[in-house]
Amino acid sequence: MPEGEASRRRDLIFIFALGLLFRLVLLLIFPVPYGNDSAGRFFFRDQIWLAHWLPATQVLVYCSYAVSHSVVIVRLVFAVVGSLAGVAFTFYLQTFARRRTALIGGMLFTTNSLLVFLSLMPYQETVFLGLLFGSLAFFIRDETRGRSSLAAFALYGLACLTRYEAWFILPALLWRIIRRAVAAPNPLMAREAAINLLGLGWGPAVWMLANWQQWGSPTAFLFFRADHALYAWAPHAEIMRIVSYTGWMLYWIGRFGSPLVVLALPGLCLVWKNRKTLLAVLWPALLLCGLELIFLIFIAGREFATANRFASMPLSVTLIFVAFGAEAAMTRVQSAMPSWQQKLVQPKFKLIVAGLFTAFLLIYGAVPIAQAGRLPEFRVPYEIVKFLEAHLPANERVLIVAESLDGAVPMPYQRIAGQLDLARDRLLCAAFIDSNSLGEVEAFVRERSLRYLVVFGGEWPRRGSDEIFLQLAANPQQKKKIVFSSNAAIVYELKP
Repeated sequence: MPEGEASRRRDLIFIFALGLLFRLVLLLIFPVPYGNDSAGRFFFRDQIWLAHWLPATQVLVYCSYAVSHSVVIVRLVFAVVGSLAGVAFTFYLQTFARRRTALIGGMLFTTNSLLVFLSLMPYQETVFLGLLFGSLAFFIRDETRGRSSLAAFALYGLACLTRYEAWFILPALLWRIIRRAVAAPNPLMAREAAINLLGLGWGPAVWMLANWQQWGSPTAFLFFRADHALYAWAPHAEIMRIVSYTGWMLYWIGRFGSPLVVLALPGLCLVWKNRKTLLAVLWPALLLCGLELIFLIFIAGREFATANRFASMPLSVTLIFVAFGAEAAMTRVQSAMPSWQQKLVQPKFKLIVAGLFTAFLLIYGAVPIAQAGRLPEFRVPYEIVKFLEAHLPANERVLIVAESLDGAVPMPYQRIAGQLDLARDRLLCAAFIDSNSLGEVEAFVRERSLRYLVVFGGEWPRRGSDEIFLQLAANPQQKKKIVFSSNAAIVYELKP
């Protein structure tokens, strides 16, 4: 094996080890699950087909939980996937950048605060980015070798089954294949083009067939809103919304990219200087990033306006420029030093700089996870789960009273149910129980062997069964004691 190839493989192993070790340490120190969509994935862990949600991420949740019955194991699986995404990003950079540039980019990616945050829970973004950059890396290698690889098609198809953004560049990739087939004199190019069309389109085709089989229409995923309007389609020209969302996107890139994002500007200048070679390989990522920004800023509805995870693709592209900028800065510093100084600072100085650089990335990358673990909306359900795991007797039940928005399953109930390996008939929710009087609720408690009543606080309207169960908690004649209390929730133990 050539030394250059061996060095690159060692870099990939290093990136994977760094990313995985970092994530394992974070899971150990900050064990509190967080997030909203991720809580929903745990809550629906026994299902794969969930409305417009593409299935690849949920398959990971479904399979890993079915084998382990452990939320921790599921999170470990996603930590491994997130580490592999760092490998894919590094591999992508290796196909067109210098070894040091690719290594810097891989370290930036695998320790990035937003991407690490998203990879320790079942979010789609890091799964998608790993598949996307892995597929683009193989596409670039295929271009130089003059043939298509199964790996590129498999990864791109899976990316299309992870996030819809992968579909954005499908027409451009298909058009490139058609142009190459038409321009080539080789009669076998028509066969090659057909293979490429099948390889690129299998992911969306599988999803449409699944929609047809599950819901009777290949485009059912587009109309899962309650009003059956086209999902995520709300084009507008509101100047304030455009300016506001653009500002938020820049803020997220700056916040999660660390102060090192300032190096993206010289990196961008370097890429533009070498645009004849670099844009030929960067165009799919740049095109996807541009189309995603157009969609988010000008087309998507207001519900997308506050989700910082949508910055993951623009942030990843920014990290490419940061890697080029960092490489350029290091090269300029080294070239400005006299030869005797270069010999003097080698190798200990380089090791010190590399160590400080890595420590900075790791500390900065850990901040969002540490902050999320302190938020009551995440920490309190986790603490209640730990209490119930230790104290809930077999065949007895728990009931949760919490706010339900527009008839949806209350988020505190989703968080607790998603983390507990407990049958749903033992973990009940007041919002979905039809009781009209305190007497009915008292009978319900006796008949269902209800042991604990969990009441979440906050300012929200109490209606129906919620109000009646709160009356039960306040009833002095009901035998009970408080066994867990916080500003966000109280757990009562009900006694016969």
